Amino acid sequence: MSKIAFIGGGNMSSCIFDGIKRAHKDADDIYVSGPHLEKLAKFADKKAKITTSNVEAAKESDIIFLGVKPQMLTSVLQELKDNGIDFSAKILVSMAAGFKIASIRRLTAAPYIVRIMPSTPAKIGLGITGIYFENGIDDKNKKLISSLLEPLGMLCWLNSEEGINAIGALAGSAPAFLYRFFEAVEHECIRYGFSQSDARKIVEQLGLGTSSMVIHNHETPISALREAVTSKGGTTYEGLQQMTAFKFEEMIEEVFKACMKKTHLFEEMF
Repeated sequence: MSKIAFIGGGNMSSCIFDGIKRAHKDADDIYVSGPHLEKLAKFADKKAKITTSNVEAAKESDIIFLGVKPQMLTSVLQELKDNGIDFSAKILVSMAAGFKIASIRRLTAAPYIVRIMPSTPAKIGLGITGIYFENGIDDKNKKLISSLLEPLGMLCWLNSEEGINAIGALAGSAPAFLYRFFEAVEHECIRYGFSQSDARKIVEQLGLGTSSMVIHNHETPISALREAVTSKGGTTYEGLQQMTAFKFEEMIEEVFKACMKKTHLFEEMF
């Protein structure tokens, strides 16, 4: 098993780390670095080597997951370069939104760079992770990186770096939009007299049941599933008419455009 390091011990690093530990029982040679050792204790409890030195973690690894925020990544990479880290035989795996491979290479001269974009349901193995491999990464290493990420859920191999931006909006940001819808339904349940506890249960079953209908009727268009709930002139029909009046589809289009616009602004910054 290759030696692995996580620079940054945030939520997504934690998800990937846990997935690797579940799938690879021999994965004991893992470093995790961060500025506060007490926040890395959960990794140490699972046999990781923890350190406040990004340089130490990078030096001891073959695969480096860059799990810091985009606005911090430049200084982290500069620190590694200034301390003589040789990237020539290492694979850098970046999960930073809007930080292009060209920017990482400019700072490190690393020949092997992968960009990934996970989503938070990866925490329970039900996420969507976009992966973009540059041409310089051979099939053996593509298979290795993929095997480390498979425990997170569905993998989506992308043909271009721009695809990382799209999957970031469509799969990475979208859970927040669904959560907001669930929040609104929960609020309506309470407004119509249900307890907070019962409202939560209704929302949970609504999400589970509706998603399961999509999954278990794979050959049926989602539009047909919607139509099966809708009787002409009925209550559901009236509700959908309100969604049309408020230009629901146009709103969703603008939501994703806003995500993409912000990503492109990040690209210009870095």
